[in-house]
Amino acid sequence: MHHPISDRIGTELLFENDRVRVWDLRLQPGEASPAHRHRGDYLFVQVTPSRIEAHEGGAEPALTEGDDGFVQYTEVGSGLVHRIVNRAELPFREILVEFTGPSRAAAPQARQTNGRARAGDRR
Repeated sequence: MHHPISDRIGTELLFENDRVRVWDLRLQPGEASPAHRHRGDYLFVQVTPSRIEAHEGGAEPALTEGDDGFVQYTEVGSGLVHRIVNRAELPFREILVEFTGPSRAAAPQARQTNGRARAGDRR
């Protein structure tokens, strides 16, 4: 199934300047984000417990369960395209900070987390 790719990362843009964009991302149970492109490195903080299915490229979807307060930092290299689906029975929310400008890395790097996820995360 083809999904148009958006540069809109979250549900609502909360703040933007020449260094960062701060997004509020909310998904109801079963709801998917649009396929979107991360052009810059980013980090997010989940403010609800989560059960998120990530669809990235042609890879099999990755399911991750996390606690509220789960933090992840991602260096995207030349960019990252994906979409996520809320597989929990409760609404999902995270605050995402996207750094403007080029990535610190030439290619996507392993994600760094604070360890509050219960499975491998590929977002």
